[in-house]
Amino acid sequence: MHVHEGGHYKMTKANDSGQALLEVAICLTLFVILVIGTMDFGFLFYTQLTLQNAVRQAGRYAVTGQCITGSNGACSESRYNSIVQTLQTASDGLLNSSNAGDISITCTNVRGGCPTNAGGPGDIVNISVTYVYSCLNGPIAAFFPGGYTIRVSGAFTNEPFPPSSS
Repeated sequence: MHVHEGGHYKMTKANDSGQALLEVAICLTLFVILVIGTMDFGFLFYTQLTLQNAVRQAGRYAVTGQCITGSNGACSESRYNSIVQTLQTASDGLLNSSNAGDISITCTNVRGGCPTNAGGPGDIVNISVTYVYSCLNGPIAAFFPGGYTIRVSGAFTNEPFPPSSS
């Protein structure tokens, strides 16, 4: 509201309150997007570290030549399936049977002739995981419309073990 005082117009505080409200709304929106974006980055970082740890744990299991055994002491799962199960268990629920197609276990022939994808004694086992991380926040997700693809892999040399357990 304009008030005429002695030939000069003076602004009253009534008009300033709308401007302040608009400034707070804009700043608060940007702050909330920044905070949620930071949380999203934290979850992305957690996901990548968890998958790296899962590949490392599966690799440590793979090099031993072991398999999951049943109550009779014999292998109830193949070495390949045992490694996949170890990977899924160590992934903290990120990898499961519905996205197990994103897991690849291959063998590079060094000594054992790669009797299976899990390799024989002295062979190199390559474990890789591809995981699509979906952003939590709408404005951040706009930059990654199909999600953010995380690829983790590791190569491990099998220890000497009896070839029959491969």
